[in-house]
This record gives sequence, structure tokens and C-alpha cells, in this order.
Amino acid sequence: MMDNTPLKKGLVGEHQVEEILFRAVNLFRKTGLTDLAEKWDKILKTYIGKKDLT
Repeated sequence: MMDNTPLKKGLVGEHQVEEILFRAVNLFRKTGLTDLAEKWDKILKTYIGKKDLT
């Protein structure tokens, strides 16, 4: 059920953070923790948005 695959090779810094947040959102959705999934999805979108501004 859980995706234990390693992070993609070549991901550095900011891209690793994005990948980890994305996986967290997916994990929470798969396990039925929709409230947590929504909160972490908001964190992910905020992170991406701030990254794009810089």
C-alpha cells in the first residue's frame, strides 16, 4: 500500500521537498486521512507558490 520507492535520482534540495510533500499527501489520502491530506496539500501548494515567486 505504501510507496517505499526511493526519491528520484537527480532531485536536489527544493525538488526533494516537493516530492516528499507530494508523497505525504498521497499517503494520507490512501489511508483515509482526508483532513491531514488537505492540510499537507495546502502546505505543498503554498511551498510551490512561494518557490515560483523567487
